[in-house]
Order: sequence, then structure tokens, then C-alpha cells
Amino acid sequence: MITKADLDFHHHGSTEHNYAETMFLIFSVPEAGISGNAYFLGRPNAGVCLSSVYIHQGIVAHAGAADYSDAQMHVQCPEKLSDFRLSTGLAVTGSNNARDYHYRYEGTDGLCRFDLRFKGLMDPFDPLDPNQNPMLEHFGGDTEAASGAGDSWSKGHYDLVGHITGELEVHGHRFAVDCVDGLDRSWGPRAEWNSAPVSWMHMTFGTDLAFHLIMTLDIVDGQTVYTTFRFGYALVDGESCAIVAAEVDAESLSLLGMHRVVRITDAKGRKWEMVGAAVAAAPWHNAYAAFISYQTLYRWTMGDRVGFSNVTDVIGVTTLSKKLSRLANARPVSG
Repeated sequence: MITKADLDFHHHGSTEHNYAETMFLIFSVPEAGISGNAYFLGRPNAGVCLSSVYIHQGIVAHAGAADYSDAQMHVQCPEKLSDFRLSTGLAVTGSNNARDYHYRYEGTDGLCRFDLRFKGLMDPFDPLDPNQNPMLEHFGGDTEAASGAGDSWSKGHYDLVGHITGELEVHGHRFAVDCVDGLDRSWGPRAEWNSAPVSWMHMTFGTDLAFHLIMTLDIVDGQTVYTTFRFGYALVDGESCAIVAAEVDAESLSLLGMHRVVRITDAKGRKWEMVGAAVAAAPWHNAYAAFISYQTLYRWTMGDRVGFSNVTDVIGVTTLSKKLSRLANARPVSG
């Protein structure tokens, strides 16, 4: 169960140099084809943190063509996470038992700013709580297997969907933000090497209907293939219910998601099928040197319902090289 105490650091008594705490918000301006995120990773035992803001419009094949990117490493770590401001211009305040957040950003270059309020539509979902996540039993209580992301989420983690409102300004262009999308937090040891391929998925149709999935994935013949459903929830009229089965069919271009078909069954036996078409997509590569996150803003349709939200496929660069590099896929030559 997640409480207001989980807004702050959990590292007390820990000595691991790679202990980390993260906060991630993803948001969009669908009518302008804009997707953005704000990411924090703190290493309190080392006294440093990473701050990243990333904005892109439309389909962007090359990360250098993204509209805005500010990823700063080795920034001084704040003393607390419930209310902080970094030298990078990123500030976050959490409240209401970890349901609500206020994100502010003023870029040091003056090219980007935002003021966003995330109002949680649910209590945070704790995938390590068997009362919230029946899939834990399915994976035999193995938290690393249940998350599918190695040690990244297996020590502490929560997810929730919220209504995000506010204003974004990029290169002098101002946009009103009014979307429904996801936020998450995690804590525990996190190595900066590779990353188990995993997808952080949101399919939202307004404040009354939203879905979240964690799926592991693979690359087969250069295409993204979703393999194993790990956990998730359906949020229906303010009530969260665990998902117990999900399948995803994928079509991608250079690993950027272009088309998705998602089929879901929740713990109440309710079933949904929805289709997503890419509105914006880009490779987000500079939060870590160890992975690339292929993120896509989709237009989702399900019957007469339409919504917009993001999917982020996270793949370690070592995994990518094993699948895509010439040397990894060529027969060794002795000599």
C-alpha cells in the first residue's frame, strides 16, 4: 500500500552506491501532435541526480531532431522528494497521499517552460502488493519476474493515471495542456547497464476510462514484439481493478511504435479491445547511456470512444546491439 511517506526517499540504511529513486511524468498536446516527459532519477547515497525534460512534435526518427531536450547528469540531489527544485529548473511537489503533483520547469536556455498539475484519478497502484496485483501469485511471488524489469521496479514502485492540465511553452510557442496520462515512482538499486526490454503502456479515453499495462518485449526481424504481460489495471469510473490478461499486436518503424492493437481482461472478467495509431513518436536516448526509450503518443479508438496517451518501449543498448548490430549477427571468422 502506498502512503504519503512514499513521496520521499526510502534509502535510509542503504549503502549501495547505485541506489536510485525515480519520478516520471509523461504528457501531451494531442491536437498539436506534441508529446513530452519530465524525468528525475536521484542517487541519494552518491549525492547526485539526473534531470531530464524531452519534448517532440510528430514523428521524429532521429533524437537530434526532437524539439527540446535537456538532460543533465550529476546535478546535486535534493534533500527530499515531496517538494524540491533543482538547479536545472525542474521542480516537483507531491501531495494528497501521493495522488497529486505539481511539475514546474524553466529551462536555463529560456527555450522551454511548463507549469503542469497532475490530479490523480485513483490511489497509486502498488504492483508489489498482492491485494492490488494478483499477478504476483502468477509469477510465484518473484517480484523481479512479476515486474519484468529486473531490479528496476522490484524493490519499490507505484503507478497511477491522472488528469494533467496547465501550460507548455517551447521555442516561443504556447500550448494549453489538458490530457490523461501516467506517472510513476520507483526506488531500489538500479545499475546503469542495459535494461530488460519492457513497455510502460497507457491507453486512456478520458477521466472515466483508462488502462495501464507493463509488458515485456523482444525484437524479432527488426520489429517490436510484445511477449509477456506482467501487471496492470483498468480504471473505470474512478474504480481501479487489476488486469489479469493482456495481448498486444505491434507494428513499428525503426522500433518506433506506429500501430498497436491491445486486448485486455480484468479481474472482474471484463474485456476490452482498442486500436492505437501514432500521432507523435521519438527515440528518447539521453536519460541514460544504457538504454533507449522508444516513446509514442497514440490516438486510441474503442467503439465510439477516442483518447490519446503514451506508450514507452524501453530497450537496453546491449540488447539492441545483440539484435541489430552487424558483428553480433555475423558468423565469427577465425584467422
